[in-house]
Amino acid sequence: EGRPIYCLYGHLSETRVALGQWVSRGDLVGLVGMSGIALGPHLHLEVRVGENSYWATRNPELWLQPFAGQGALAGRVVDAAGQPIPETLVTVHPASDPDKRWRETWTYPMDKVNGDDAWPENFVFGDVPAGDYVVKVRVQGEWFFPQVQVEAGKTTRLEIKVG
Repeated sequence: EGRPIYCLYGHLSETRVALGQWVSRGDLVGLVGMSGIALGPHLHLEVRVGENSYWATRNPELWLQPFAGQGALAGRVVDAAGQPIPETLVTVHPASDPDKRWRETWTYPMDKVNGDDAWPENFVFGDVPAGDYVVKVRVQGEWFFPQVQVEAGKTTRLEIKVG
């Protein structure tokens, strides 16, 4: 869309590129570390769209290529008017064993995390093995159990409308 993209790599022990340097896929940009406020070595990755600001961040899971044989699931939990429902637990279960929880996350807090312009999601699961899943969400005591198929190398979109 013609807007600049900024990537922030936090907690590096060493930076291997210069400010403003163009990089390509596979280029080494730094070494994992624990600088700043970090309890152990790790990488903090932010993707920022349009401006180099915390307020322009997007979920980096949607900007990373999934591992081989895996995809991503970008979803929205919304009310009857289509407004995102914040801070709601979302769990993913294999369709072959819907009582077995595979992974969980929470929908984004209101006005704290930005959905991606292309997906307008409020939750994401990255590196999901290709296959069939049941997504479970409970809103105001009511359960919702949509089924979804995740394809390798693709992002699957899911909207759960409640109320």
